[in-house]
Amino acid sequence: MTVTIAHDHLPVYRVVRKGWADPIDTSFSQRHNVDNRWNTPDFPALYCCCSKSVARAIVRDRFGITGVELTDLQDTAYPQLVEVHWVGQPVDMITEETIIAVGFPREYPTGTTHVETRRAAVKWHAEGQTGVLCRSASVAQLEFRTWVGDHADWSELVIYTQNSPLRPSVLKRYDDLEWLVPNRLQRADDLMNSVESEFDQT
Repeated sequence: MTVTIAHDHLPVYRVVRKGWADPIDTSFSQRHNVDNRWNTPDFPALYCCCSKSVARAIVRDRFGITGVELTDLQDTAYPQLVEVHWVGQPVDMITEETIIAVGFPREYPTGTTHVETRRAAVKWHAEGQTGVLCRSASVAQLEFRTWVGDHADWSELVIYTQNSPLRPSVLKRYDDLEWLVPNRLQRADDLMNSVESEFDQT
C-alpha cells in the first residue's frame, strides 16, 4: 500500500542554473539522456529540496560528479537557489517503516539504483500521486546516515506536476552565492569542505 505524508512547510528550494528563464520548467526532467531518480521521459517531475543545507549538498554532489569548480563556470551556468511554494501529500520515502513496506532497504538511498526508484515512480505517478518526499541521495553521499529529526535537514521533494492540484510557483530567486556556505565568513569556492562539515556526524 502506498503511504503519503502531509508536506506543508514553506518554502521548498530548487537549484537551477542562473541563466534559466523559468526555474520551475520541468521539460529538462523528461530528456532521454537524463538519469533521473524519480521520473522517466514519460512524465515530468519538479526536483526540489527541503532546506538550504540540502541544496548545498546537491550542488556539491553535482560538482563532485563533473569535476567542475565554481571558477570554471560562466555566470549563466552558476547554481542559483530558488524558493518555491508548494504544499501537498507526497509519497512517504523518509520513514523507515514505510520505506521497507514498499520494498526498499532500510538503508535507502544507499544501495538503491535509479532503475528501482523509477520503477516505483512509474507506479506512483500512474496512481495519481502528487510527488515523493525522500531521503536525499546527495546528503547520503556525505556519509550521512541518521535519518531522524526534522526531515527538512536531509530530505528532497519531487513534485509530479501533472497530478498535483496545486501548481508550484516561484517565491524568490537568489542573486548571489552566499547561500552556498553555512558560514558567511567563508567563500563560495570553499563549498566542498563547508558542506562536508555541515553533515559531519563524528
